[in-house]
Amino acid sequence: MRMRVLIAVVVLLLPGLAVNAVLVGRAERAAEPFGGGEVLALDGPDLNIRSYGGEGPPIVLLHGYASSIQWWEPVADRLAVATGRRVIAIDLVGHGGSEAPRDAADYGADGQAAAVIEALGALGVEHVALVGHSMGGGVATAVAESAPELVDKVVVVDTYGDAGLKSMPALGEAVCWPLLGPALDRFRAIDAVDKSSLQTGFAPDYPVPEFAYRSLQRLTHTGVCDSTVIDDLNATRPVAERLAGLGRPVLVLWGEHDVLTPTEPNVRRYADAGLAPTVIAGSGHSPMVEKPDEFLAAVTPFLR
Repeated sequence: MRMRVLIAVVVLLLPGLAVNAVLVGRAERAAEPFGGGEVLALDGPDLNIRSYGGEGPPIVLLHGYASSIQWWEPVADRLAVATGRRVIAIDLVGHGGSEAPRDAADYGADGQAAAVIEALGALGVEHVALVGHSMGGGVATAVAESAPELVDKVVVVDTYGDAGLKSMPALGEAVCWPLLGPALDRFRAIDAVDKSSLQTGFAPDYPVPEFAYRSLQRLTHTGVCDSTVIDDLNATRPVAERLAGLGRPVLVLWGEHDVLTPTEPNVRRYADAGLAPTVIAGSGHSPMVEKPDEFLAAVTPFLR
């Protein structure tokens, strides 16, 4: 009897789940100013950007998955002052205030890199230093490989260096399941649900910042499930080896207590590739937020 009831419930729910999956999958969003930025109109997806001080060759900041330009606020202005360079923070496709298209290809390594390259061309930028956090480090790697003449230096921050060297929160995996996933994703705007996933982006004792909730809630379902930048790269050649082979100065930073991209195996992987990371004591996955002074002390000499 119980089995029949269960089967009946499943049969009744399936049409609704299917319709919800279609509607969620079609969700898209136009670009709009966010986090103090302004929209840059492009032929591809329009991007939200924010510039800070300086006139020297730009430093371009690329945030991580489910993040936004707001994650750079603790360090962006100070970095511009310390280096005497212009600093440009970019919301990646589907994140923050940037356009969220329906096409999943726009969220992969090639799509994100193409969007950043187009944005820099529209800004008249000829040479940059790229600083990428987590997924943004994968985008920086793809940009440097696609447009080597554009990139002078690269900094990657807690960007896992090979396949399998990350630990995705369970909810992050579940929301991408067929049919059921889009229904679960409806709960993403509930802070109590978000907190358990967002905490992995920081050390266990670091309070999740308010802007982390806002950034996560800006993502469409496509952005959540098709932001595959580093997986795309690692599928054919590990990011650590790609960075080591760029022929450009590369700095790798890592938070001592990172649980999202665990510190010990990633540090070892980069060291094996010849890029031993600088470990920032006391930080989790996001050193520029958790330990901004230590972050700036590590990157400023490299970028000045």
